[in-house]
This record gives sequence, C-alpha cells and structure tokens, in this order.
Amino acid sequence: MKVKVHFSTFVFGLLLIFLGFVKELFSIFLVVCVHETGHVLAAKKLKVEVLEVNIYPFGGVAFLDPTVFIRPDLEILIALAGPFFNIFFAFLSELFSQIFDIRLDYFIKANLIMAFFNLLPGLPLDGGRILKSFLSYFLSLRSAILVSTYGTYLISFSLLWVSFKDISQVSRNVLYTFLAVLLVIAANKEKKMSAFLQMRNLYRKKVEFYKKGTMAVHHLAVSEKAKLKDIIKNFMPSKYHVIIILDSNLREKYRMTESEFFEKALEYGLNSCIGDIL
Repeated sequence: MKVKVHFSTFVFGLLLIFLGFVKELFSIFLVVCVHETGHVLAAKKLKVEVLEVNIYPFGGVAFLDPTVFIRPDLEILIALAGPFFNIFFAFLSELFSQIFDIRLDYFIKANLIMAFFNLLPGLPLDGGRILKSFLSYFLSLRSAILVSTYGTYLISFSLLWVSFKDISQVSRNVLYTFLAVLLVIAANKEKKMSAFLQMRNLYRKKVEFYKKGTMAVHHLAVSEKAKLKDIIKNFMPSKYHVIIILDSNLREKYRMTESEFFEKALEYGLNSCIGDIL
C-alpha cells in the first residue's frame, strides 16, 4: 500500500505554524493517522485491497480495489470506519485523562471535529462517499457523484460564509477559507474521474460475471438520436446494461450490450448519437 502526502497538507501545516498552532499541529497529525487507520483496518477486514492512501488536511482519501464500485455497501462500511475510530479514540482519551489526570482536551476535541466534519455529505469526505454509495442504488454512478459534489459546494460555501461573517477571527478564517477551496478542488477532481470509474466498473462486472455465471441486467430504451454521453448517465453500478435502440415508432431496432457500448464510445466519442454508429 502506497501512502502519499498531498501538497496541500504541507501548506496546511505551514499555515498552522505561521498562525501559532504548533502544538495543535502534532495532535491533528495523530488524529489523521487514527482516522486513516480505521479505513485501512475496515478494508482489510472486508477483504478489500487498499491500493493507495493520500493524506489531506481533513483526513485521507483511500483508493480501494474496484470491487467497491459494484458493492456500495462495502464503501459505506469502510467510509464509516474512519469517523468511528476518531470517536472511539476520543472516548479512550477521555477515559485515560480521567484515570491518570492528564489533560488531553485538544486531542479529544480534534478527534470529534475530524469525525463529524468527515460525516458531512460532500466528496471527498466520508459522508460524501456514503451519500454517493447510497444514491448509486437508485442513480447512475455519474449522477451520484454529481449530487455528492453539490454537497461539497454547500459545505465550502458555509465555511466561507462563517469566515466573512466575522472578519476579526483572522486565524480561523484563513484556515476555513483554505479548507473550503481545497474541498472544491478535490470534489471537482472526483467528478472528472466519473467516466474512468464507469470503465473500471465494467471491468469488475466482467470479473464478477465469470465468477458467478449470472448478473442482474438493467434494460435502457433509447432513441436513435440519443447521444452516448446522455445514455451513460443512466448506467447503474450494480447492474449490467442492455441498451435497446427504438425507432420513431417506438419499435425495437437494435440491441447493444454495455461492453459493446463502451467499445463504440472509445471508437466514436461520447458526443456521437447511438443511431449514427450502428
């Protein structure tokens, strides 16, 4: 498993030092480690390989085995594990401080803030991943990512609103503004990856089909004039798709499997109409 520290984490650390939060920096580093340990342990328990972990100021982003894209329940459990570990360690720290009379107030507070902030419904936060996975049962993966991205915009706007509401809190406002911008950048990156995730999802469907010999099928009826980029928005992660092309009289003209669809998409581009490539 590769562990990478995103450049924004170094910038965030320098900001904390510049603003006088040197002691807090060490606690935040430990809290992020606790958070990511929860994700990694949960993934291993569920037998999902963690390929890479990128460390951000608000936590880490774990790149998991593609299985999670057709098993949303696994991604929900793995996403919940990070905040759960933070809450668990906050409880242990409070117990430890009571027994040994040691002040761990900031570490306890930092764990709770990390947990509840990550549960907010916006990508790439854990709450956004939970929302995306839940919505993927009913929507296409692309639409689920888009809705979760809008959640990120709302969170970022709220952080900026708090920052500008009271300009006297300079240190807090600088950190809030930095996090707001970083969240939007990270969410837009996830949104751009949605087409790639669809392709990787198809590969996992093939693997699962070869293992089990069966797979649930979802039929889509489309007109000849429908563009490939509009059709792909309706693809659901948990099912294999058969596209039925209808003529102007709503009569079946042709059928295309999901595998054929992606072959045509790579050859002709997503802006092509499905009727023109048959």
